[in-house]
Amino acid sequence: MKSRCIITSELDPGALRAELSYVADYFAARAHVVCKVLFGFAWGNEYYVGDWVEEEIALDSIAAKTREVEASGLGRLGRDDLYVTVSGLEFQFCHESDLHLRFDQSDDTVEHFFSRWGGLGFAPAEWLCDSKEVSKTKVRAYVA
Repeated sequence: MKSRCIITSELDPGALRAELSYVADYFAARAHVVCKVLFGFAWGNEYYVGDWVEEEIALDSIAAKTREVEASGLGRLGRDDLYVTVSGLEFQFCHESDLHLRFDQSDDTVEHFFSRWGGLGFAPAEWLCDSKEVSKTKVRAYVA
């Protein structure tokens, strides 16, 4: 269960793809090699046989893996949920075409993404959240 999340505004498909690659590159540059990936609602309905289970994959293959699943016709980034977990942080490439970053406590990495997304015009805001649900309590919004 995470206690906070940062959520951006709706993004275009190109921005979502760029951020997926950026997340992988950011953590790879910090000596991380793998991440956990879960294809969520709705492409997970067809992708998984039985239970939905996180896969551990190499960070440098996450973009290719996503394109492969999209090419199979099961879903699309920004129209279906993709969860990427690395270093205790969960990035959700949401079916509503926005980004979510779930975390327990803020640190330099969380602040980096908050500032980056704000600088890119993604209008991030931090919210209290419980499990997968966002509360109505906004903690802060990005101010340029």
